[in-house]
Amino acid sequence: MKTLLFLSLFKRITPVIVVLILLGCQQNTDDSPKTPQFNHVYLHVSDMDRSLAFYTSAFDLEVTKHIKKLKRTLEDDQTVEQEINLALLKFPGHYFALEIGETLDSLASNTRASYAHVGIEVEDIESASERIIKAGGVSSRPITQVETESIQAKTAFFTGPDGETIELMQIISGSF
Repeated sequence: MKTLLFLSLFKRITPVIVVLILLGCQQNTDDSPKTPQFNHVYLHVSDMDRSLAFYTSAFDLEVTKHIKKLKRTLEDDQTVEQEINLALLKFPGHYFALEIGETLDSLASNTRASYAHVGIEVEDIESASERIIKAGGVSSRPITQVETESIQAKTAFFTGPDGETIELMQIISGSF
């Protein structure tokens, strides 16, 4: 039973792992363009400790941040704080991150992959947002400012042509 569960989980995450490995083959250099660039892929997980153990041992990823609290400032300047359980994992010396977030409704037996969104870092979130809308994207969450213990950023979410979720993020301070 455990073997079947592992094989099922492995089949669902293999495409994400392939992308991470391909992106991990190139390191950022000082002359690499700052933005836009892929920043992260987000996966829902049902058990953070189990997922951290798996990704760090199977792929030598390093946990670069473990975030427990998020503060979001909305358009009307209202601030909302929430407890979260997110981890950022990277290949040593690389920029692109696998972001995993523990959610209670993400069961290991889900029949669909737990992909949630792709994150793209930009220098000017307002103009990047306009460009996405002109290209046919639909805004699903307006630009908001978010803060964790070590990162401050502006984020906005959009839906692409096939229903995929895209997060734009403009880092204000800290690093991902």
